[in-house]
Amino acid sequence: MMNDDASNGRPADVNLGIRAWAWVGIVVVAVVTYVALTYLSGLVIPLVVAAVLGALFVPLVDRLAGHMSRKFAAAIVLVGLIAVTVGALGVAIAGVVDQAPQIRAELASGLDTLRDALADVGIDLPTSEDIVDGAEEIVADPTPGAGSALGSAFSSLAAFLAGTAVGLFLLFYLLADWKALTEWVGTHLSVPDDLGVGIVEDAVWSVRRYFSALTVTSLVTAVIIGVTAAVVGVPLAFTIALVTFITSYVPYIGAFVSGAFAVLIALGAGGLTDALVILGVILLVQVVLQPILQNRMTASELDLHPVVSFGSTIVGGAVAGVLGATLSAPVVAMLVRITDRVKD
Repeated sequence: MMNDDASNGRPADVNLGIRAWAWVGIVVVAVVTYVALTYLSGLVIPLVVAAVLGALFVPLVDRLAGHMSRKFAAAIVLVGLIAVTVGALGVAIAGVVDQAPQIRAELASGLDTLRDALADVGIDLPTSEDIVDGAEEIVADPTPGAGSALGSAFSSLAAFLAGTAVGLFLLFYLLADWKALTEWVGTHLSVPDDLGVGIVEDAVWSVRRYFSALTVTSLVTAVIIGVTAAVVGVPLAFTIALVTFITSYVPYIGAFVSGAFAVLIALGAGGLTDALVILGVILLVQVVLQPILQNRMTASELDLHPVVSFGSTIVGGAVAGVLGATLSAPVVAMLVRITDRVKD
């Protein structure tokens, strides 16, 4: 005999079946949405990046709009962002190009030092000269697969440039018409208008809070590592600091890339002792200091435990690559804040 659910008069197993089908529907909708967004990634990714940048820099446009037209203010901010980005990349690339022979020699020396250390424990690796010679042979005598790889690289570059152009176009209009666009989104969420506008405000606030904290902590991390490299005598200290700052916006992966770059340079230039000093400072700063500082800056407002942040980064990276890993923490904080608002 079936038990009745006193809350709605329906049998308990019927309620269970309804809930099960509801979850099935949610999963199906999520899968369909994910597949659709994957096919539209050429538009979705630039739109997401433009929305994040718009949320971060629209206050600057608001300030400038008090002295000029809003579209002109948006254009100034957009040109400024492009100039800063190109300038930072130019400084990093110029530093690497100017020091290319030195970097090549230092990396080769570092690889040879690592090879000698591994050889002592029975692991045999090719020498740096063998690696360089092999690379030169590939360039001089490309295999048939190199042509397709080059074509794939060209296609990827073309897609990146096209996505960048789309993103800049969207970012300009987001900066110029931010208030109207966010209000339109808030009033079309199939919830009461005041609740929808509040949800959009929560999303914007979470993004701003997260990236402001990340920028401060990334700057502190880059300065400490760069100053340490300069004091130890490692060349390209400024380039190491710049690479550390830029890659800090990609959680965990960025720290690994910048750390490996700095340690290899130190290993080749100053030997094992300098490399261990740089490695120790990197581990202390990026594993201990930066997470503590960032959590202190965001925990009181976003209330994200480090385990939640780390887990969301893994899930975000698995689902949406580097962009998902970068935005996973603010998205989780956003969902928490929106859930609290809906409950209220």
